[in-house]
Amino acid sequence: MTQISVLLAEPTPRAEQAVRWVLNNLLGCAVRLVSTEDELIASDGAKLHYGDRAVPGVLNIHSSGWLKANGISPFEPPTGSMNEIPVLFPTAEGDLPFDVFAATFYLLSRYEEWSGLPSDVHGRPLTDSLHASRHGYLQRPVVDEWALELKEAWTRFDPTFDPPVRAYQQITTVDLDNGFKYLGRPLWRTMGSTLRDVLRGNRVDVRERLRVLTGRSRDPFLLDEEARSVFNTCSDRVIHFVLSASRGEWDHAVPVDDPAYASALRSYMGPAEIGIHPSYHTSDRPGLAANEIRALQDIIQEPITLSRQHFLRLKVPGTFREMEKLGIREEHSMGIHDRIGFRCGTCTPYPWYDLEQERATELMIHPFTVMDNTLCHKLGLSPEEAIIEVRAAVDRLKRIGGTFTGLWHESFLASTGSNTEWREAILRIIQEARP
Repeated sequence: MTQISVLLAEPTPRAEQAVRWVLNNLLGCAVRLVSTEDELIASDGAKLHYGDRAVPGVLNIHSSGWLKANGISPFEPPTGSMNEIPVLFPTAEGDLPFDVFAATFYLLSRYEEWSGLPSDVHGRPLTDSLHASRHGYLQRPVVDEWALELKEAWTRFDPTFDPPVRAYQQITTVDLDNGFKYLGRPLWRTMGSTLRDVLRGNRVDVRERLRVLTGRSRDPFLLDEEARSVFNTCSDRVIHFVLSASRGEWDHAVPVDDPAYASALRSYMGPAEIGIHPSYHTSDRPGLAANEIRALQDIIQEPITLSRQHFLRLKVPGTFREMEKLGIREEHSMGIHDRIGFRCGTCTPYPWYDLEQERATELMIHPFTVMDNTLCHKLGLSPEEAIIEVRAAVDRLKRIGGTFTGLWHESFLASTGSNTEWREAILRIIQEARP
């Protein structure tokens, strides 16, 4: 691994974290912090100085001074552009025309969410309130683009600088919000749903329900072999997030201890990883997520280390702190519920930093790019229009060696019913996004 020696003119926990995010997580290099200019100059290999004056013979990134600040308060970073890429903290000094470390820290720390943003009825930040939305870069993984601009500037300064080449990846994730469409429901609920469909004249669902309940057809929400084959052959990782909760207004999944559902979950394992999909109220009811994790672990007989919040009810910092305590290693809720884009400015997984406690953690944040419900219901696209829109996002990520993470639901992947056109569109998106 390429090693970079770094001198921070004014060392702070935030500056150190920003340097590690950019150089280690985004460029794949090892970071060696040094204490003096003499030590930096005497170092072998790549060298970088971060401060408000230049050090001869090394790459200099001019500090805006923002990473010296303590605490959290409302803040609007200055904006600019470089090679038609939006940037934050522009500067006329140094070897890069903006403070890449302060800019990266602002977005990856989710500083604006710590400060407080207007939210919707589900407690999610209003997309139009995000800095990226207000300044027109929501659909760009600008943090990744900044890292590559830094790499280019470094290569011009030192042609021997040779960090690893980023490799494009696809991660396919499926949220199992229901488990089954018809199976696993109490008799009274099945009878009520059947009566409702009869009264509405929905003969297709009435017939389908009867075929499934009498064993003549598969439940349409079961992930079938065709879909699973596409996932497995076209993706670097496949993850299923399982809702393991008592039924409520927003939680409609079959109990995970239902024998048929438990069998289905175990059949998904192997090619696919299993994670928890904490229920709607876990974000405001301490202890609830722990119970749901235990219930799922009892069924699959494996530790649960991956999580994505139901309804994407991600609370900063509460969700991260609770998941960290529960042994979760990867949190996958970082995304936008009503747009295609990058809530935190990156497509690349990175470790969470606790701003209040000024503490680096091992909890990895995994951003996603797009969700099926967004394409269909929030943006009102047809399946064919959705393919075109997602293709543009995937092409952008392929150009930068990024990671495309799609968030799909079993209801959109149903093998029969009204969503079959969406099923075909999603499978085509996954196939086109193949590395």
